[in-house]
Amino acid sequence: VRTVHTACRVTPSGRERSTRIGRSKGAHAVGFQGNERSTATNMCLNNRSLVFGRAKGVLDKRWSTASLRHVRGASCRRIFVVSAMTTESSKPVMRDQDAVVLGCGLALLLCNVCRIVMAVAIMPLTDQFGWSPSTQGLIQSSFLWGYASTQLLGGSFADKLGGKKVMSLGIMVFATGCAAFPFAVGAAQTFLTGMSGGLILPIVLISRCLVGMGEGVVMPSMNNLLANFVPPASRARAIGQVFTGFHGGTLLGLLISPFIMAKYGWPVLFVIYGSLGIPLLALWQRIVPSPPEVEGESSASKDSTASAVRMLLSKPATWAIIAANFVNHWGYFIYLNWMPTYFNKVLGFNVRTSALYAFLPWLIMAGMSYVAGWTADKMVNSGMDRTTVRKTIQSIAFLGPSIALIPLVNTTNPSVALPCFMVAMGCTALSQAGYFANIQDIAPRYAGRLFGLANTAGSL
Repeated sequence: VRTVHTACRVTPSGRERSTRIGRSKGAHAVGFQGNERSTATNMCLNNRSLVFGRAKGVLDKRWSTASLRHVRGASCRRIFVVSAMTTESSKPVMRDQDAVVLGCGLALLLCNVCRIVMAVAIMPLTDQFGWSPSTQGLIQSSFLWGYASTQLLGGSFADKLGGKKVMSLGIMVFATGCAAFPFAVGAAQTFLTGMSGGLILPIVLISRCLVGMGEGVVMPSMNNLLANFVPPASRARAIGQVFTGFHGGTLLGLLISPFIMAKYGWPVLFVIYGSLGIPLLALWQRIVPSPPEVEGESSASKDSTASAVRMLLSKPATWAIIAANFVNHWGYFIYLNWMPTYFNKVLGFNVRTSALYAFLPWLIMAGMSYVAGWTADKMVNSGMDRTTVRKTIQSIAFLGPSIALIPLVNTTNPSVALPCFMVAMGCTALSQAGYFANIQDIAPRYAGRLFGLANTAGSL
């Protein structure tokens, strides 16, 4: 395998030029990303072309994002290093961009399965242990105690060590916490029942808090990976694809959990979902690329968390994203934690029917996540201002649910309540192409930390 080497020179206008050195069948190109746009070299060698990580006629292709490098005579935020190699016997392999999207989508799917399981299991658990509505709310919120505590920490480590390593740790923690939950409750019932009614409730709270701590690093790590491996022109679509997996976890949990519980009981539910972390972690380590080894460190890695946070908090855009995330999560966690209970207690359905009714709004939300990303990228690539696109889509994401949820105040009719939830959650999904994508637009080097800041506020 032979590779063409290039010399990179950035002109004052920000456009990158490359000079081919030597002869070869492969290609290696360096693309420069400035403050707003990225440009990449298009080279044709022996009828083989490579354009910013997309190869035509190249059987084996790999591209990755390098850390910040300083190019003399230019203010350079990020360098995209794109390479392709060809041999006659090589087989097609997955691009790094696709591997990151697939890996993050599967990780978020399991993440949400392990999160939604308590929203379904809380009803039989309440019947078993006699929990009051306030105790149920305390248990649901215990997940958020852990979730909020690791957001900024996870984002900081993701920006410094790479999202792959931090995500791996998160998967191990939340999957272990989920699988261990019924064993911890069983041990509390067996050995601690004589201690003032037992310590079952504290054990439940600690277990759910542990799951939240593991899941708290997942989103910041995902933001870091997408900011580093997905070019800006495809970023909203990639976010939509990842969040299709995220909402797919909710769909999967709501669809199959009632049937598993009906046949095997609620403890088996937690064990099955937690055990899925083992194959997921093996696949994650195999397909998701590690950050490339480059000379020196990026400025984002050198910055301390405190200095990075101070810098981010000095920007009005950061506060806009924090406010948007807070409002978005206010509604999202109500949907996630209380919708099955609403269908059960207010509309009078049984546990299985409640979960199935809650399935439909989440199905709409999963589909709209992909549609939102595809539409936003189309609008940006057609020439519309990126900021205008983000603001327009986010405005719809806020106004739509506000209007759609008002009829729920005075109705107990399922034929009214269900369409209201479907419209509200479909509009909420647009946020992934709004403020969420804007995080990577305005701070690609600090994507993990900025999302950690915003999601800490949202979890509160």
